[in-house]
Amino acid sequence: MTNLKVEWTYRPDALVVTVTGEIDAGTVVRLREGLGAARAGAPVPPPPTLVLDLLRVEFLDSGGLALLVEVSRECEAAGQELVLVCTSRPVLRPLELTGLDRVFTIAPAVPPAA
Repeated sequence: MTNLKVEWTYRPDALVVTVTGEIDAGTVVRLREGLGAARAGAPVPPPPTLVLDLLRVEFLDSGGLALLVEVSRECEAAGQELVLVCTSRPVLRPLELTGLDRVFTIAPAVPPAA
């Protein structure tokens, strides 16, 4: 099984979730659980933005893409903006091939705290 690390930081303007490793069939459940824990522990009301820092992600498969779509829908329902931070080909390429690069807000770096 591939290693996957999920860490988070709460800021007044954003919940920043940093993901390290590979997002695949063997790790997508762990990522979903990490995101759930991060969101459950967020202050009330939650920050207006969820930032997924994917700069250290080495692989992203269709299960990971499906999870990103699911998270996007959850954010939309909660009135929260979703920002994906990614610059690497292993993450950008699947997003481009599926057209999701035109759906998600993608940034080259974690936005500075407001």
